[in-house]
Amino acid sequence: MYPVIQRLTVVSNPTRIFEVGTEIDGREVIEIKQVGFDDFSEFHVLDEKGLLIASVENAPVILDWKVIAEHDEEEQACKETLPSAI
Repeated sequence: MYPVIQRLTVVSNPTRIFEVGTEIDGREVIEIKQVGFDDFSEFHVLDEKGLLIASVENAPVILDWKVIAEHDEEEQACKETLPSAI
């Protein structure tokens, strides 16, 4: 399981919100990723083709995270919780 950014809120006037699954100018937000370092924050908002919708840098932001399980982890968890039929 690993955390992914679900929503990025840019604290500005006006406030801008980017959320996975929403549309911006007809393009669906598929991924929000941090590309900066600890001392320099930069975030990319990407569409379904991996193209840049928006870039946010050096701005105060609020991040909402969601924990995602990888496919193999889900299968393993199911195998561990379900008793075998034999």
